[in-house]
Amino acid sequence: MKARDLLEEIKENIKDYDIEIFEKKAKDENTDQASKQRALFHIQNYNEIMELNIEEEDESNMEIDDGLINDIKDELARFFEGCSPESEEIFKRFITYNCIYLSLIAKRPLHPIGIDMHNGKTVFAEEKDGETIYYCDIKEEQAKIAKDYYTCQYCVCKPSELK
Repeated sequence: MKARDLLEEIKENIKDYDIEIFEKKAKDENTDQASKQRALFHIQNYNEIMELNIEEEDESNMEIDDGLINDIKDELARFFEGCSPESEEIFKRFITYNCIYLSLIAKRPLHPIGIDMHNGKTVFAEEKDGETIYYCDIKEEQAKIAKDYYTCQYCVCKPSELK
């Protein structure tokens, strides 16, 4: 599938999500810092997706493997079954398509830069030869403990051990 067609599929599948849920969470004084960061991250990604247009002749309109798209969808379905089966279907669809966008079109991390993932471990970026390289302090750790699902495999971050 062409990136342009995938972007349209993503837009179609997230357009009905009530983004105000994240806006309220981001403003709520009782919300912890990491949850606020994730809420702002989702708002930013939603707005970016809805505003983005990829023209047929754009370099960014590359071919994306349908199998890879389906693998991400399947992996996220296993993730939701394992950690939050009660989540609403529209939320699951929003997160799934947001992850597909970040992994395959934007080529950015699946979590916000600077978020405290656990005990000060985070996602961070470095500039190297004019290119942004993303790292994650827990990617290697997650790979070792993954049993039923491992969504990190689709994230562009490199394990920080490779830095």
